[in-house]
Amino acid sequence: MKRFSLLLVSILLFSFVQSQTDTKGSLLFEVSGNGLTKSSYIFGTFHIMCKDQFIISPTLAEKILLTDQFYGELDMDDPNLQSSMMQKIMMKDKTIESMMDSNSFKRFDEAFKKITGFSAYQLNNYKPFFYLSLLTLKTIPCVNFVQPETELMQIAKKNGKEVFGLETIDEQMNAIDAQPLDSQITSLQKMVFNFDSTKNMMNEMIAVYKKNDAELLYDYVQKQGTDGMNEEALLVNRNKNWISKLKNIMQDKSSFIAVGGAHLGGKTGVLALLKKAGYIIKPVNY
Repeated sequence: MKRFSLLLVSILLFSFVQSQTDTKGSLLFEVSGNGLTKSSYIFGTFHIMCKDQFIISPTLAEKILLTDQFYGELDMDDPNLQSSMMQKIMMKDKTIESMMDSNSFKRFDEAFKKITGFSAYQLNNYKPFFYLSLLTLKTIPCVNFVQPETELMQIAKKNGKEVFGLETIDEQMNAIDAQPLDSQITSLQKMVFNFDSTKNMMNEMIAVYKKNDAELLYDYVQKQGTDGMNEEALLVNRNKNWISKLKNIMQDKSSFIAVGGAHLGGKTGVLALLKKAGYIIKPVNY
């Protein structure tokens, strides 16, 4: 089960994007100005992809080497990350079965097992988000998958860069838990019973992401809608929290920052917020 624990953030990637900013032409951006003595770089990732779909270009690797430290959404180098995450996705007083009527749960279990190989009874005490993450994994059309943030982090580590996270497991899980459980159950049932559509959407997302154009990515994600998810908690508030931290992080040391691609665009996106704070944001071809 631990094999899946670092995939739990995967469904946060393409959530909600509101309005355009100067993000066309790249997913990699140089951040300068506003008193910085050395540029930092921010890159929009896709949290899980087939191995042959994610290629680290020489330019992308070079920007990591030019900086002093690496930041992901979480500290992916934390040896306690997996165990901490697994603890946070357990429910103490409820089960998935108790949140559905008996006929619905039976249908759900049959469909979920057919897709993932796991019976819902086996995972009864896990939060809906864990089920959603396992399903998301199955939308990837391959066996050999990678997590781009981890791949980029490994380059940083091999070259002596310190690795950090913009938020803790608690902060990330609190954002997920802000969505009511009954709403999470509804999203989970929709995903299970419309799984072919979910797979098609994931393949479309990957195709758009591979174009390396944040504006195209923005256009696609905007069309998908929020499906009742808590936009304020999952995206907007997290972006604002990151900006307050990034000001000190980039002032202290030149940094390479890798976050989910959906966090880049929109009027409350990371790029727009950095620009509003006085930084110069420049797209980098890679």
